[in-house]
Amino acid sequence: MKKFFFILIILFSNTFLYCGTFIDTVYSFVPGSGQNAGQSTEYFPNNIFGAPSGNASWTIPESRPEELCSIGIGGEIIVGIINGVIRNGEGVDFVIFENAFQRLIDNKIFAEPAIVSVSQDGVNFITFPYNEWTLEGMAGKTPTNGQISPFDYPNCGGDGFDLSNLGLDYITHIKIKDVSLIVSINETHPYYQPQFLVSGFDLDAVSIIYPDYSSIINETIDRPSIQETNDRLIVSLSKGTISIYNIQGIMVYSLEANSFCEIPKSSLPNGFLIISVYDSSNNLLITKKVVNFY
Repeated sequence: MKKFFFILIILFSNTFLYCGTFIDTVYSFVPGSGQNAGQSTEYFPNNIFGAPSGNASWTIPESRPEELCSIGIGGEIIVGIINGVIRNGEGVDFVIFENAFQRLIDNKIFAEPAIVSVSQDGVNFITFPYNEWTLEGMAGKTPTNGQISPFDYPNCGGDGFDLSNLGLDYITHIKIKDVSLIVSINETHPYYQPQFLVSGFDLDAVSIIYPDYSSIINETIDRPSIQETNDRLIVSLSKGTISIYNIQGIMVYSLEANSFCEIPKSSLPNGFLIISVYDSSNNLLITKKVVNFY
């Protein structure tokens, strides 16, 4: 099943800290032909929210309908994040995960590409430049590494997109348009597949590297809070520091924060912990005791 994240994800990989979130809303969806896997309300849209499948690898694709949705041949979907925008930051700003994979029999990538466009208002869209022969600038050509943080691009796999290439500071909408039949037209195409094998782009997830929830953050300036779920801590803080101490009073975690933050319990030591939240002047705002056995 998909793992859901409310606002901001904080994940560790060795000594590096990755922050981001995932799409959480579908503005429109026009399915194409070929197949309808994952399109039923039993699965959709939850199967495209949250992180990409942890089972996916370079040679083993995810195919379960609870983990991804087939857009279908010629299909189109427009997605985004609720109450937020996607900012242009350093490097790629969002990553689209499909279930492309490398075939062991000939080491060829099985790709079902899509054209990616973005918008600041949901009406006027700008398309990322792409090459139908190399599939550069398109989604659906790079396998997923589900064991790597989906914000650690390019190690996580998927196809990354940089708003700098379009001269945009931010966007609100991402449009994914299936054009997978282009790989079946010419047998000399580097990604050629017989048409009977092509069934359309399969969307697994979209990770957002630089989300901006300023409108939400402003509402929580005077209301910092610490919430606990089975697998994470959720801290709302307009601006300040989150510090976590063990029972000996040793700091085991610290983060300069200016938004909602989600801290996976798996990244924290087990045992008795104290979470303290400070404002930008280092005044203690709130504290909470938890016992972590995750």
